[in-house]
Amino acid sequence: MKPFIDPTAGELVVSWEQYHALIEHLALLIHDRGCPFDQVVALSRGGLRVGDVLSRLFSRPLVVMAASSHGGANGRERGHVRVGQGLAHTCPRLGSHLLLVDDLADRGATLSAATLWLRQAIKPDSLTTAVLWLKRHSATRPDIWAMELPASPWIFQPFERYEQLTPAALLQQATASPR
Repeated sequence: MKPFIDPTAGELVVSWEQYHALIEHLALLIHDRGCPFDQVVALSRGGLRVGDVLSRLFSRPLVVMAASSHGGANGRERGHVRVGQGLAHTCPRLGSHLLLVDDLADRGATLSAATLWLRQAIKPDSLTTAVLWLKRHSATRPDIWAMELPASPWIFQPFERYEQLTPAALLQQATASPR
């Protein structure tokens, strides 16, 4: 089952099944590459689910790094990249080999800013970057990616439905559906 381009919206629409299969494909690529890492650093928000699955598969602690580059209506407006100035983790100390993950490298600005911050603030011996999707026009190329996109469609990931959903709408759906 392949993700498909919605011709009316120009979006790459991805189901939960496809999304998880792509994370598993990325895990195999990371495994085949044999790059050592002590922790998985996940860029929030898009890289959180990717990082969570990878940390479980590789039995490595999850570290969260806050980053933001989109906002506005439906979260689709590009803005200035903002990277948090700290990491959230429960490790006694960070290891010297890190795997930085995100969902995609679009322009590459977020991945570049996060990589720079980690190299300057943490100074790891090695830092490997991995994403699910790499858009060909990205100025920053990760070390590992699961799928390269020749064009630049909006990737409608399965969790994006929550961008427009509210608790009130959930309640309305729950009361409207017969069980």
